[in-house]
Amino acid sequence: MKLKSKNIIAIIVTIIIALSGFNIVYAASPKSIQAQSYEEKLEQIQKDREATQEKIKDVKKQEQEYINQVNEVETQLTDALSELNALNQRLADAKSEVDKATIELVLKEEELKKIEDELEGKVKILNDRVTAIYKNGGSNIMEILLKAQDFLDFISKLKLMNLFAEQDTENIQSIKQKRDATIGIKKSIIDLREEQKEYKSKVEKLVAQAEEKASEINGIYDEKQDLLHKATANKNALIQMDKQLEIQEAEVTRILESYKYGSAPSGKFAWPVAGRVTSGFGTRYHPILGYNRFHSGIDIAASYGTLVKAADGGQVVQAAYSSGYGYYIILYHGGGFATYYAHLSSFNVSAGQMVQRGQVIGLVGSTGLATGPHLHFEVRINGTPQNPYAYLQ
Repeated sequence: MKLKSKNIIAIIVTIIIALSGFNIVYAASPKSIQAQSYEEKLEQIQKDREATQEKIKDVKKQEQEYINQVNEVETQLTDALSELNALNQRLADAKSEVDKATIELVLKEEELKKIEDELEGKVKILNDRVTAIYKNGGSNIMEILLKAQDFLDFISKLKLMNLFAEQDTENIQSIKQKRDATIGIKKSIIDLREEQKEYKSKVEKLVAQAEEKASEINGIYDEKQDLLHKATANKNALIQMDKQLEIQEAEVTRILESYKYGSAPSGKFAWPVAGRVTSGFGTRYHPILGYNRFHSGIDIAASYGTLVKAADGGQVVQAAYSSGYGYYIILYHGGGFATYYAHLSSFNVSAGQMVQRGQVIGLVGSTGLATGPHLHFEVRINGTPQNPYAYLQ
């Protein structure tokens, strides 16, 4: 049961380490860190930068393609909306024409009603006159003519009666013509209104189709915009990654350069903390990860908060935090020699600072991959771990 628990813990810790990424010195898997020299790490970072820069080129090209596609769809959408606007204007005009035709028809119907009423009155008068003539057998007309005082008066009355008859006939004919014309106009207006309705119906269908087309293009536009935003975000993430790799490359290069100056320490290193060595240098069974692996230093048991002192004078190369070593310090002593102090609870120095042998640089802790408070101490030459026992007095 204990073995299973250790295995589960080992798996979880391994996943956490893998997800934590690379952090200049120890943010990658501790196993790979200890298996690589700084030269190998620098080479790997440079390869990662080259791969990242190639990806940036590809994603920039992809981004430009999406930009072109978005612009193309944007033009299509503008054209579709312009077409829709024109069709809506046509539809509004068609509705207006139908309304005008309807109003004109109503007015013509009113005018026709007046003409029909007038015609009805005229026809009635004419019918009454014809009826009276028929009943009287024309006696009234003859009586009027016979009562003429002389021949001239007779001729005048006859002409007057003929004129009345002609006027009645002309009036009736005029009214009929006007009615016929109005009926024709009414029919034309009805036909026009039907045509306008049919035209309006066609335009409505075109508007519906244009709206559907515009909606479809708008959907494509949104999709392309989404792809563009993702490509841009991906590009920005890759650019940020490249910047981080550039910083890491510069830092590792600086560390490598730092190994090239100064002379190696003339004597042995002082013990950084008083205590019992609980784990030596070399292959061992890792208490947390649960498998055999290389141990690049020695573990010195000490109480939490115990003072940690510089093994020799030198310059602080790094004072930082990583997922594996927790809070750690790297001191460079010259001639390629460096010492590492890991799992600290805190440190009292900063990168670039010069320290003296025996100077307090931090406090014992249990940060990073640690089962309890202790100091992990390393000696490295040109970045390669050495057995500290060979260099401690």
